[in-house]
Amino acid sequence: MNVMRIDHVSLNTTDRPRTVAFYEELLGLDVARRDASADSPVFLGPAGARLGLFGDRAPGLRHVALATTEDEQEALVARLAGLGVAHRRERRSVYFPDPDGAWIEVLVP
Repeated sequence: MNVMRIDHVSLNTTDRPRTVAFYEELLGLDVARRDASADSPVFLGPAGARLGLFGDRAPGLRHVALATTEDEQEALVARLAGLGVAHRRERRSVYFPDPDGAWIEVLVP
């Protein structure tokens, strides 16, 4: 698969406003929107290099998102199905766990 870039890394937080303020103040990351529901991300940083902060689960890594093309994503979906790897599609993204349970998102920007 041709991975164009890591698009974003999503983290679960215990106190999202505190964590947003931390990254905003310490690293100077711009906040795209602050009013997202707990199960939707608050994105910080520029497109293509963002942190997505969620507030609906225990703290830790939520997923890593890789950007690719539509053709590459379709080929990946076929490989996942052929290998029997559980996955789900949402809009322009495909999600699946790695062998240790870390979630990977492959999206078409």
